Amino acid sequence: MSAKPHFPNPWPAPQHLWADPPWILSGTSITAWFEVDAKAVENLVSPAFKTLSGDKGVITRLRFYDINFEPRDGTPEFKSKFSGSFKEAVVAFKGSIADVDGEFSAFMWTDDDTYIGWGREIFGWPLIRSEFTLKGKTWDSTSKEQTHCRVKSADFDLTLTMDDDSAAEQAIGKGANWLTPRRVIFPAGDEPDRHDLNIVVPTIIEPGNFYVHKGSVNFDVKPGSIITGLEPLTTPVIHRHANFRICVGDNVRTIQGIG
Repeated sequence: MSAKPHFPNPWPAPQHLWADPPWILSGTSITAWFEVDAKAVENLVSPAFKTLSGDKGVITRLRFYDINFEPRDGTPEFKSKFSGSFKEAVVAFKGSIADVDGEFSAFMWTDDDTYIGWGREIFGWPLIRSEFTLKGKTWDSTSKEQTHCRVKSADFDLTLTMDDDSAAEQAIGKGANWLTPRRVIFPAGDEPDRHDLNIVVPTIIEPGNFYVHKGSVNFDVKPGSIITGLEPLTTPVIHRHANFRICVGDNVRTIQGIG
């Protein structure tokens, strides 16, 4: 058997968009929890995903993040070079894959190319670019407006409005597994693609503060959009998680499967 050739760094090129994992993420998230039509979810995702339902449908979240990030390892100069920030919105469903419970991040949007790069290449997260508006008291301490979160694209406009004055602080529980189905494609096309499941477990460094709020969610979706049918069927419960600091990429398990 011939030895594998040696390809030393820099590989593949001297221009790097992001540092290797793991990364430290810090910031604030606002999450709306509600239920959506089970048939709509069934039509969107693999039957390998077993949904968790409430009274009216699949338990679902729309979450907005405002995040600062940096690599966990390296010199201060290295960390500074590869640090940055991004906004993100995620629609995820509660359930399980291969008997692993968690939250399936089915739709993900961001405003940052670096995050798209490492999110897609490392984890297989389905990140695409979109337009964001984060305004109000949570995002600007000088604002007198209620907290407002919005992600907008050509075929949808999703908004979350939070009643800041309704805050009730609660203890922070254990974080959920982030379930990430990933399709690994081989460029020559002479072998079948591989269907993997990445199970990402964020490590909590600083838990921050957690509050429950009242609020509302609106899904303005054009016909034919991939998220058609995911409008909330229940009154949302809003969670605000402020001042957290987590490590992502240090605890990941992969289950390799077939299509």
